[in-house]
Formats: sequence, C-alpha cells, structure tokens
Amino acid sequence: MPIPVKNLIISWRTLALSLLLSVAAGLSSIAEPADRIIEAAIGRLAWRAVSGDIVVVALDEKTLAKYGKNDFSMRRHADVVDAIKNAGAKRLFIDFTYERRQNDPDLALLANAVKRWQNRVVLAASAKNAQGGKAELTNLPGPAFGTQALIACIGWQYEFWQVWRIPITLEVDGKPVPSFSSLLAHRSSDKGGVYALDYSYRTDTIPYVSAADVLSGDAGRRELEGKDVVFAPTAATFQDNHYLPGSDRVPGAYIHVVGAETLKRGMPIDIGWLPGLLFAVIALLVGMAFRRARWFNAAALATVGIMIIGKILLTTILVSSSIGAGLFLVATIGANVSRTNRHRSAQRENPVSGLPNFEALRSQAPFGSTTVVAAKVVNFEDLAAFIPGDGIGKLIEQVTRRLLLASQGTALHHDLDGTFAWLVPYYQHSQIEGQLAGLAALFNAPLTIGELRVDVAIAFGVNDEFEGSNAQRLAAALVAAERAIRTRALWTKYVPRQKDDAGWQLSFHSQLEDALTGGDIWVAFQPQYALSTGRLVGVEALARWTHPTRGPIPPDEFIVQAEKSQDIYRLTLFVMDQAIRSAAQLHERGHRINMSVNLSATLLDHSDLVGTIRVMLSAHHLPPEILTIEITETAQIENSRQARLTLAQLRRTGIRLSIDDYGTGQSNLEYLTEIEADEIKIDKRFVMTMRDSQRNREVVKSTIDLAHRLGAVAVAEGIEDAETMALLGQLGCDVGQGYHLGKPQLFSELAATLSAPSQNRTA
Repeated sequence: MPIPVKNLIISWRTLALSLLLSVAAGLSSIAEPADRIIEAAIGRLAWRAVSGDIVVVALDEKTLAKYGKNDFSMRRHADVVDAIKNAGAKRLFIDFTYERRQNDPDLALLANAVKRWQNRVVLAASAKNAQGGKAELTNLPGPAFGTQALIACIGWQYEFWQVWRIPITLEVDGKPVPSFSSLLAHRSSDKGGVYALDYSYRTDTIPYVSAADVLSGDAGRRELEGKDVVFAPTAATFQDNHYLPGSDRVPGAYIHVVGAETLKRGMPIDIGWLPGLLFAVIALLVGMAFRRARWFNAAALATVGIMIIGKILLTTILVSSSIGAGLFLVATIGANVSRTNRHRSAQRENPVSGLPNFEALRSQAPFGSTTVVAAKVVNFEDLAAFIPGDGIGKLIEQVTRRLLLASQGTALHHDLDGTFAWLVPYYQHSQIEGQLAGLAALFNAPLTIGELRVDVAIAFGVNDEFEGSNAQRLAAALVAAERAIRTRALWTKYVPRQKDDAGWQLSFHSQLEDALTGGDIWVAFQPQYALSTGRLVGVEALARWTHPTRGPIPPDEFIVQAEKSQDIYRLTLFVMDQAIRSAAQLHERGHRINMSVNLSATLLDHSDLVGTIRVMLSAHHLPPEILTIEITETAQIENSRQARLTLAQLRRTGIRLSIDDYGTGQSNLEYLTEIEADEIKIDKRFVMTMRDSQRNREVVKSTIDLAHRLGAVAVAEGIEDAETMALLGQLGCDVGQGYHLGKPQLFSELAATLSAPSQNRTA
C-alpha cells in the first residue's frame, strides 16, 4: 500500500531535502563518526578469543631490560630467528625493517639465519599511502636476505588516530603484494583491497612470548612448535604501538594477528551505507504517515535501535555496514518533526492569556450542533497602543475573567488580537441572547489598569449554522462579530454569504503558505515596449494566484491581504527570486531586457532586504542593472533612517529604482525627494481616461515632462488601444505597458516570443 506523501507529518520538500543531505553525508563520509563509535563499542565489549595458532615473540621491555636496546644487535636478532626455528615454529613473520642496517657488519648473520628458513619466512616492508589497496613500498629488506623469503606489507589505514581497515593485498607498480595478515591467514588476493577488522577479538588472548625467554630457553617448543610466529617489537621505545578501536594502545603485531584471525573466519564484506539509509527511509515514512509526533518518535527510536543491533549482528558474520547516513536522516527528520511539533504546540496557546487559541479550537472534533460565539474587543489595537508597559496583559486578564462568566464551563479560546470564542451547547441555544446581554452589562463598568480606568466595549458574533468545518464556522462567527462592530450592534448572527470572506481572511497566512509551496502562486510577465521604436525593452514580473477552489484571485485582493497579515515579505521574495531567475535565463540567451519587480514601501525597513537581493543576483549571475525595483505606493515611506539607507544601498548596488503608480496615494512630490528614481510609472487610471479627460491628459503630460527633467524614464501603464499609445508617443512618453501591447504571460510564452523573428517582437 503506497504511503500518502502529502499526509506526512512534515512536508515532502523537507523530507526530500533531508534525504538529499543524508545521501551527501554518506558520500562524503561526514556521518562516519557514528559508525566508528559503534565499532569502538564493539571493540570495548570484545568477547571472542583468538585461535592461538599465531604466537607473538616480542622484543619487549623485559628483553630490553636484560640486553639493552643498543645491545640488541643484528646478532641478537639472528639468535632469536634461529631459536624460533629450533623450537619447531611453522612459519616466521619478522615485523622489523632493516633498510637502515644495510651497512651493519652483523646483518650477514641475520640474513643467513633468515635463509635457513628458506621459503617459510616473511619479511616486512613498510607501505607509503596504504589507502584503498594501492601503495608504494618503502624500507625493503635489501638484497642481503636473498630471494627465497617472502615480502609482505605491514601498513594500514588510520582514521581518527585508530586502525579500522587493513589491506589484504596492495597493488605496487601493478603487482599484488600481500599483507602480513593475509599470509598469516593463508588468504591471498590478486587484486588490491582493504577489509574491516573484527573488533570482537580480545587482544589479551593473543599468545605472547618474550624474546628474552626464547633466547634463554625458558620458552621453546611447548609455546612455538607448529605455530606461526610473529617476531615484533612491543616495547614502548620502538613506537610501534597503535590504537585499535575499543582498545588501548596495542603493538602493531597484535593488529596483524587480529586481521589474520578475521580472515581465517572468512572474507569480510562491506555493504556500504546505502542499505542502512534505505531502511531508515522506509521506517521513517511509516512513522511519519501516522501524523502524530509520539508515533514518529517511537518509530525513530525503533529505527535507530534496529540499525545499531543490525550492524552489530552483521559484524559477527564479517559483514560491515555503515549506518551513519541512516542515523543522520533520523536526526535530520527528527529535528524537523520536533520543530514542527513545537511550532504547532506554540500555535495552539495564546502567550498572553495562556488560553488555548483558535488553532486549538479549529483542530477539535467537529462542532456538530453546538453554537459558536465569537467576541471582539472594540478598538483593541488602540487600547494596545495606549496602555503602557504590560498593561495590555492585565487588560486581557480582566476581559478573560468576565468572559469566563458567559462561557459557563466551556473552554474559552483567545486569539492574539483581542478576539475570543467559545462553544455553546445546543440546549442553551435559546439563552444566548440573554447571556450576551448580561455579559455586555459586565463591561459597562470600566477596567482598572494600574492608575488607569479604561472603558472597554465588546461585540459578539454568533454562528448557529451546523454545516461546514470547524474553521469555517469559527470564521463565520468572527465575521459576524466584525459586522456587529461596524453596525454598532451588541451582536449579530452569521449570514451564509459572509462565509467565503471570513474563511479567506482568517486563514490567509496558511493558505498563502500552501499556495507558495504547492505552486498555486506563480509569476506572470507583462512586456514593456519603447513607444518610439516599438522594441521590447523590458517586462514586469507580476504575482498571480490560482486558488484550487476560489479560482483566480485578483492581485489587488491578495496583495493587500498579504500586507495586512505581514506576509508581503515572503511573497515579495518569492516573486523576486522567480523574476531574477527568469531574467538570468533571458540574459544567457542574449536578450538584454529589463526585469521589473514590485516592492512594497513597507519592506524598506527590512535591514536584510538588500543583502538578500544581492545574494539572488549573485546566485543567478544577473547584472544588477538589469533589475528594476518598483516602489509601490500602498504604504508611505516612513521618515526612517533604515528606509533611506535601503534606497541608497539599492542604488549603489546598481539596481534601477522606479516610482510605481505615480499620481495616486502617496506617490507625490514627497516620493520624488525620497527616491532618486530612474523611471516614473504613470498610473493606469490616468492613462486609460486621458483621451476622454483633458485634465487627465494634462496630468499625464506634466508627469512625462517632470520625469524627463529629473533624468528619468516615463512609463505609461494601462495602454488598452492603439489611439492611446499613439497619443502617448506624441506626448513623448518613453515606454508603454498594457493589454494592447501584451497581456501578462507565462515565462515559456515570453521566451517563445523572444525567440521568434524580430518583426514579431515589436509593438
């Protein structure tokens, strides 16, 4: 049964990003430390004893104390080699390199002792860069030892200062050179490669004999006969001690023995990180499908436990795996789920009153036959601005106490803007009018906030329709409360035709979020032509919203609502990114035309605005002079230092500035002093009526002249017919835009127009 991705506890985009990051972690080995910690834990809990077939004859502290490091000459080495042979050892592996002893007069004694072993002796050669099975050998034994002795590598790979992998065979100049461990285990390979050690072997079970005891005869046939012997240094002064995962420092010879014991059990297999990641993906998808944080947490913990136990069990059968990428995915998605859960929890409680908020009310079981009552504090914003300090919290506290008298034991819900709601059971429906009248009487007495006495009025809305979702019914009650405020009534009942507007206003933020995520909001591009030449010189990026149920929503409607709900910044950045991306694609194809984007003046106080736009320009490799930012006149540019600084930074960046809809609202001479504009756009209301109104024609003409005197380009919006375009050309207008020249269109349509022959791209 397929898992419905849209119903997961987090968005599919978050899931995809988490998966992409986890794949990157697996490829780049970022998540490797997690595997190493588990493998080190296996080594710390090592339980397996070695076979005992390999004995270490050690040049240890005891030997050095008896003979001295400087006195343990090549002659002594030769004596040890002969003593091991006389004890009946099966094979001898000499873990010393003698390259620096080539001029030692006693080297011949050692070489002769080695030759007496014929082909049952293995000499060590160091490996330089023993990574991935390819290496360069150094410290070779030398010609004095003859050709019968085998040569094997004693190098390995270090990660985090420990030995995790050792070679089975190295490729040296295209030829295979075995490692000590592979020859000890009688397991050779023609191709270079490394394998993972079995960390479950206990190093304290490795048979160990001091070289001093071998020389003195205290150890001999009983310990060595029929065994493979590794003659190696173990004293600390030789610096041949290394960290084995989960163990303290051990001699290098012990690592050879552990490697050999691993290979004796079989050839280790490394299945990599992909199986662990795939298992984590499947398990987490199942957990997320329940859409409950606690179920996901249980699934995540189970996933982690199974992966760790599975890794340990696979290790016991010599199958190494990497679960770091899978654990990274669990951590990444878990963090997102936790953040989402905290966000949802925060959304369900009002921070001022501590009461559950409207989101909690909407998510309840269906209201059924209950009546929804909404209460709004009249002029709450004015009260919040007037009452100093934390007085607004005290006001809410007193309002809450009075409203609780009316809710009569049902849960009271409080939103941020002085709005409350509660449910009334059906059997109390006939009493609602009397309850609200009595509640209003409670607010006849002023509230005392410190030394202030504040008169508070409250209006109510009632929805006793039993159809629709919880959110729809709550929205309807709130619309009714708003209507009561406008009509100065104590309360009004919901009228069905108000339903659409209420739901739209109250859920705008979430609907906008879904629209941006789901692609319902998109960007159209309207062409702009030079009126003197008819050449396409620019396009304006325009936000469009195609709602799945409401259909196309007029831009004026949702842009104004976005400014009210403070979502305009998110919406503007979305359009800005799409516009810059599209302009960059056109620029790459050789079409150097301006791209205009609207910017509400309310956003000029965002200190990070210019930096964000610069990042977008840099990311898409678009020259800043291609971009024109139109400052819309939906809000006045406040006399703030940040707004002026933002405008100056935009100009220094090289971005063109335009005053949009000049002649309406705040677009007046004050704008011209605040904005050093590169162009002035004449509002379409003047352009569309200029042929019928002499006054409007004079306004258009004077605006064109003013723009030219200021060194700016004059742009006319709303050109609906050829006569208007011709008249604008006579008045000297530079650029035109409107349905007569071209409607807003998809980027693909714009690109196709630009790719057409030049005669098809003129007005």
